[in-house]
Amino acid sequence: MKLTIATTLATTAAAFAPSHTAVRQSTAVLATPANKEVGVLPPIGFFDPLGFIKNGPYGTPEENFRHYRSVEVKHGRIAMAATLGTIVQETTHYEGFLSPGEGLKFSDVPNGLAALDVVPLAGWVQIALLIGAHELLVKEIKAVDKAPGNFGTGYFGFKLDDQSAVQLRGLNVEVQNGRLAMLGILGMWASECIHGTTFWEFSAFK
Repeated sequence: MKLTIATTLATTAAAFAPSHTAVRQSTAVLATPANKEVGVLPPIGFFDPLGFIKNGPYGTPEENFRHYRSVEVKHGRIAMAATLGTIVQETTHYEGFLSPGEGLKFSDVPNGLAALDVVPLAGWVQIALLIGAHELLVKEIKAVDKAPGNFGTGYFGFKLDDQSAVQLRGLNVEVQNGRLAMLGILGMWASECIHGTTFWEFSAFK
């Protein structure tokens, strides 16, 4: 069951960012050297000890960077959503039935990874279909010169094409928060696997 769920969700993960093969970049997007891109911040600066940017499989360093940045932004957004969801579910449960046919209430679903064995497979499929519909119908990528993760106007009406100081700061914040969230959600899951309880039950926040 867990393998089926993980596979289904993995195939829809691209909803948050275009794949390398789906969007061909223009020279304008690749004008900035990788060591001066968004996300290259002190004190570490540009960090690529294994040489993925230089020796990657996509032809040039610029193409390699675009692919790996797309993956990073996508995973960061998913991790931020997962981290927030993990925290919220420790304190809040929706009223009503998750699956009326099985008599399963939202309050019956345990927190953390244990929910994988309780939520019906049909529920996970619905989540995957919803993400896929969002990708295809709501945020379909049409421009070929967008930076990784740039879907155009964006939510809340913010413009993303002016390269202003406010925009660049926001992009740096997103990348950094995504990196932190990836470490955060992995830490939560590791804590649950090791101690047998969710991070909230094990921590001093309870």
